[in-house]
Amino acid sequence: MAVIGGASPLGRSILKSLAGHYTDVRLGDMYPFRQAVYRLQERMAPQQLTKHALSHPTSLKLALTGAAHAVVVTHDYFKLAHSKNFFVEKTAFMAKDLGVKRLTLVYPLGSDQLNPADGEPEVLRKASEDRAKQLFPDLSVLRTNLVFGGHGTDHAISIALQQLYENRSPVFPNQGRAKFQPVHEDEVLSTLQALQPKDDVTLSGPETLSWSEICTVLRAHVRQDVNLGGGLETVRTMLAQSGFIGDLLYPSHVQQLYWLLEKDNLPVPTKTGTKKFAETYPAAGFNGAEEKRWWRVIAD
Repeated sequence: MAVIGGASPLGRSILKSLAGHYTDVRLGDMYPFRQAVYRLQERMAPQQLTKHALSHPTSLKLALTGAAHAVVVTHDYFKLAHSKNFFVEKTAFMAKDLGVKRLTLVYPLGSDQLNPADGEPEVLRKASEDRAKQLFPDLSVLRTNLVFGGHGTDHAISIALQQLYENRSPVFPNQGRAKFQPVHEDEVLSTLQALQPKDDVTLSGPETLSWSEICTVLRAHVRQDVNLGGGLETVRTMLAQSGFIGDLLYPSHVQQLYWLLEKDNLPVPTKTGTKKFAETYPAAGFNGAEEKRWWRVIAD
C-alpha cells in the first residue's frame, strides 16, 4: 500500500489504521522527514515504513511500484489549486501504468482549501477527479468535514489548542461565525476501511458548530481565559485574506486556515457520525502538547 500525502495528520492515521492489512507500506509526501512521521514509525514498529520524498521526480514511481492499493490524501503544503490536484492526476496516471489495482481519494476538509485566485475550487477539483475516474472507473472517494479527536486532527483544531494553551487567541476570521460539522477521527478511519470500489462518501459529524463554539469548547479544555479574536488577530486576518499580500507573507498551511475559517463548510453528508465534539474535549482535560523530538529529524 502507498499513501500519497501520508505525512499529513490524517495521512499518518490512515497509514497506521490500514498498515496491518499489507506487508509493504510506503509513505509519499513532499516533506516526509517530519518529527511526526518518526513518531508514527515508532507506533507502527516492528512493521517497516518506507518514506519517499516526492520532491524528487522518480519518488512517486518508486512509491507506487508493486503497490496493490494507492490512497491519495489532500495535503497541506500547496497554495495553488493545480499543485494540489497535480498529485491526484499524476498518481492516477502512474498507478494505472504500474498496475496498481485500487485507487482511493481522501479529501479532509481542513487541508482541502484551494486558492480561489486559480479558479472555482469545486470545478478544478471535479476536473481532476474526472480524469482519475477515466483511468480508474472503480475509484472510491471519501470527503470529510473538520476532523478531531486523534493524531489525524485537522491543523485548524490542533493549532487552536496550542495557541490557547499558550494564552493566545486562535485564528478567528469572520468573528468565528463559520459553521462546521466536525467528525471524529475514529469514524473517518472506520468509514475509510469500509469503503468499497465506486463509493463516494461525504462524512460529517452529528452536530453543527460555529468556529466560535468550537474554540469556546477548546478554551475550557485547556483551562485558559483567552479573548477570542480582536486586536492583532484582526490585522492578521486582513493580511492573510488579501490576495497578493497573503500569498507573499503567509506559508500555505497558515493561509489555508483563513480560507477554511472564513465561510460555512456544511456539504450535504451521505453519512453522519455519532461522536460529539465536547465529549472528546472535556473541560480542564488538556494534558499538553506532544513532545517534539527534533534530533530524530537531524539524525535522518
